[in-house]
Formats: sequence, C-alpha cells, structure tokens
Amino acid sequence: MNYYELSNTVTPDTIGYKNGLWQKRYVQIYRVLTVVWSVLTLSLLFGMFHRDDYSSGMIKSCLLLFFAGIIFLVLMLIAVVNISAKRTENWSLQDRHDYNLAMYRTRYRNNRQLQSVVLIVMAKQQLLMSNYDLAAQALAMVDINCVKLPYLRDYYFCNAAVLFLCDKPGWQEWLDKCYAVPANQKQMTDMQIGALFLSENAKMDLCQAIYADTRIKHKWPTEIVVTAILVLYAGIFYGVGGLLSRGYHYRYWFELSSVLITYAGCMVLSLYWIIRWILFSDSVSKKSGGVRLFRKVILIVMWLCLMAAMVINLIISFIGMDTEKKAYANGLICMSTSDGYSTDEYYNIKVGPFLRRSLTFKETIKFGLINDDDSTGDSGNDAGDSGANDSENSTENNSQSYNDASENTENENAENENAGNENADESLDIESMAVYDYMSAAGILSAGDAGIIRNGSTAKGTFYSVFETGEADGNTYENRLVYDRVSENGQCDLFVYEQLVSGSDTRLLGFYAVNKTTNEVFSADRNSWGGVSSREYQDATGEN
Repeated sequence: MNYYELSNTVTPDTIGYKNGLWQKRYVQIYRVLTVVWSVLTLSLLFGMFHRDDYSSGMIKSCLLLFFAGIIFLVLMLIAVVNISAKRTENWSLQDRHDYNLAMYRTRYRNNRQLQSVVLIVMAKQQLLMSNYDLAAQALAMVDINCVKLPYLRDYYFCNAAVLFLCDKPGWQEWLDKCYAVPANQKQMTDMQIGALFLSENAKMDLCQAIYADTRIKHKWPTEIVVTAILVLYAGIFYGVGGLLSRGYHYRYWFELSSVLITYAGCMVLSLYWIIRWILFSDSVSKKSGGVRLFRKVILIVMWLCLMAAMVINLIISFIGMDTEKKAYANGLICMSTSDGYSTDEYYNIKVGPFLRRSLTFKETIKFGLINDDDSTGDSGNDAGDSGANDSENSTENNSQSYNDASENTENENAENENAGNENADESLDIESMAVYDYMSAAGILSAGDAGIIRNGSTAKGTFYSVFETGEADGNTYENRLVYDRVSENGQCDLFVYEQLVSGSDTRLLGFYAVNKTTNEVFSADRNSWGGVSSREYQDATGEN
C-alpha cells in the first residue's frame, strides 16, 4: 500500500505532524469566528432599526464594522499560517515532512493541485533522508494534469533524482522531460541541472541542491499583523462613532489620537504594500520593461492622489473637531467649537475616559449653567454667554463640590427674579401664539370661542394660554396650552395642550414643541404621556 494514500491510517507521533493538524483547526476556528461576527453584526443591524434615533448613516457604520472584522480575521489567519511556516525552519527534516503530511491529509484533502505540490515537497524531503522508496511513492501520487509548469519541472527533476540516487536506469528520460519544461527565474537552468548529474560528486551535489531548494526562508508576518490591527481599530472607531446614541460623542483626546493613528498608519502601510507589490510583480512579471515602468508610475500616482485626499480630509477633520477646553472635577467639560470665523463654548459631561454626552435640562440647572426659572436661557449644549461664564467662574472657585455653585446661582436668581420672569413671560407668550397659529392652520381650533386668547399662570407660577372656551353637555370647558419645560437638547420649549372640564378630570389633547430661536412648532402627534412621538418632534427636541 502506498504510504501517501489518503486511506492510510498511520499517523506519525511527531511534533511536526501535530502542528500540521492544527492548521486545519485554525481554518475551522476562523470559520466559526466569521459566523459569530456575522451573527453579531446582523443582531446589531436588527436592533438598530428599532432605535428611536435611527438614521440611514447607521447602516454604513454596521457595514464598516462587519468588513473591518472580516478583513481582520482573514489577515490574522494568513499571519498564523506564516508564523507556523517560520517555526518549521528550525525543525528536523522528519518533522517538516510530517508537518506537510498532516496538511496533505487534512487541509488540502479536497484540493488536488495543492496536494500534488505538497507531494513533490515531501518527495524532496524523503530524498534528503535517503528514503528513496517513499520518495518514489510520493511522486507516484502526483497528478501532473493539475500542476503548473514550475512544479511540473520539479516533478520530472525529482523522478530523475530518485532513479539516479538509487543507481537505477531511466533517469535520463526523466531529465529530458525536465528540460522540455521552461524554467522560471527562481529555478535552476538546464545547464546547472546537467552539471549536477555529471559532476564527480554527483550524488552529494544533487542532495545539496535539493536541500538548498527546500530551505525557504520565511519572514515574521509583522506587517500583516500591524495591518490587521489597524483595520480593526479604524473599523471600530468610525463604526462605533456612527452608532452612538444622540448626544454622545468621543472625548477630544481619544478622537484626536485615533484620527492621527488611523491616518498615519494608512499612509505608511499603503506605501509599504505598494512597494511590496511593485517588487513582487517585477520578480514574476514577463512583461517588457516599458510596461513594468508604466505600471509603477500608475501605482505611484494613485498613491499620491490617495495621500492628497487623506491629507485634505485630515485637515477638515481637525477644523471640525470640537476641542476640550477644561475638565472639572465634578465631571463637567467645557468644550470649544469654531467655524473658522468665531469661537463658541458649551458644556458636556464626561462618560468614562472615552465618551462625553450632552447635558439634560435638569443637569444644566444642577451645575448652575442656567437659572431654574429662566426658560429663555440656553441649554446645556449651548450654555449661553452669561450663563456659561457664570458657571465657569463658579466651577473654578468651587472645584470640590458643585453645591456651593448652586447656592451662588440661587442668590443670583433671587436678585434677577423679576427681570427674568418678565422676559420669560414675553418669550412664552410669543411661542404660545406660534402654537395657536399652527393649530389654526391645521384646523385643530374649530370649537368654542376660538380666537379669544387669555394668558395666565397657575398657583405654582407656570405659564398657560387659554385658546378656547365653551360649553358641552351642560359642562363648561377650557382648552389651554400649558408650559412644561425645556427639551433635553435645550433647543425647544415644550407645551402640553389640555382641556379643563368643570366637574371632571383634565384631559390631554396634545404635546407641542417650539424652537426657541425660530419659533417653529412641532407636534408630537400623541395625546398621552406614554407612546412614541413623531419623528420631527424627536429630531427637534432630542427626546421622545
């Protein structure tokens, strides 16, 4: 029975054979990780469609994460294979042969071309170990119909070497067949091969030539591992950044360092791989010198265009990047944004070392950025001029606790209470008229004494505006718009439209938001505290 029959169950108990079996396991692990990564990406994609802040850009972020993970796994698989090949350099001939035998029986089991190539390599190794019968058995299993010309030349050469080393006739016929196959740049010429068989120490020279051919020097795949890590890092950085909830952003230091790492790494590695590709193509290409030169020029021009685009994009990223001016001990962060002409400041709160988020309305009051009763003040994301400056001074002087800052703010509120209330009432009156015009245009105001507007305030001082009054089923009713609060993103004032009926509970009729800058009105399209608001309402207020 031929030792290299796939049905042969003899398994060498050597380090080489055991390591060769692991190559098949590496491929299986890669496939499992690919499936797991695909399932996780699909789960993320499915959950993304059910988010309140869903946008089409999130699909691109999911795809970026998916392809970055797949490319990382592929490159790491290639790196693992190269590392295994590098480790075999210091093994004995028997271990290297058994390593190839395990690959032949497992990983290449269904690939006749790769099997034939490995069989030729194992035949050379058996020749060096003086196992001429096993070398002949390996060559007998080669399928010459599926091997490329360089390996076909090696196949004929090995057959001639087996017969020559065994002192058997017929090696010259195999050598003639070897001469009939053209040699590539890395193979011995016909003259060199002929000299081996005709020298005084022919057998020794022949073994030395075969040994030199099998001693292939491999490099550690450092550049492949670095490329894989950079691809994964860039994919996670930009992919996760596009999937963050509304109001969440990267910290300045993390964003700046990540952008520099990804862009610098891309520039250096792209240049490295282009040079590697040019050198490789020159070694195997049969084109004329002019064609090869033209191809080099095209590659270099393409790389220069890529670098120019990346530099421009990098400059744009730096211009549009909000800087972190100061971080306070209580978690507050003073951010600075600039459009090239003017610079504004706003406040965020840090969420761990890598993230920051916008302040809610309650947090702006908590940190003393706006007054509790100042409905016309800016939000935590746009902390105004006077409010932001007061907060910064207060925070700097009271870094141990923000409670003292709150006390100072309350004193300031007491001094300016009258002026603040007057400005707030005037602003809310204008906004309530905007809601009235919106409801009139929409046909919502159609019953009772429409057009009779009366402003007032509740016992707690909350502003309201009566839009309609009337009588139904013997009971009088009053439809009024009541001020609720400032939206979480600080851009809108929120109102509740309700109906007060004598002798009955208050009935909710709707919810509205008014942009404090443009007085644009947005309807939530709901009449209960629960439920989901309209998309335009969510986009305008930053909340449901």
